[in-house]
Amino acid sequence: MELKTKTIILQDGRKFMGEGVLWLMEGIDETGSLLAAAKRMGLSYSKARTMMERLEKETGRCMIERKKGGAAHQGAELTSFAKEYISLYREFDDAVRKDAMERFSSFAEKVAKLSQEEEESNDGI
Repeated sequence: MELKTKTIILQDGRKFMGEGVLWLMEGIDETGSLLAAAKRMGLSYSKARTMMERLEKETGRCMIERKKGGAAHQGAELTSFAKEYISLYREFDDAVRKDAMERFSSFAEKVAKLSQEEEESNDGI
């Protein structure tokens, strides 16, 4: 038996933050481009842009600074707010997972004990 958790943050029933958005933001930070980060994840540029726009709308903060200049006249970098947001989200997600694992361990122990008691009571029949 194992546990898999997935932390998703919603606003008005709509997802705006989860590991996909986190990976996209980290990809932007690593590649310096929303397009490159989207391609790396197998996302269309419009899907990636929508994900970031939804995050910006719900947080009320700009997450990406568009870069102008260079040969391609394109690129993006995360704002300092976005970088701190990533750190806070990771910290929160780690705490949620740790708590869930502790609760799951307790649950699994109780199920094992229940199973053992059931076997013992059936052996006596």
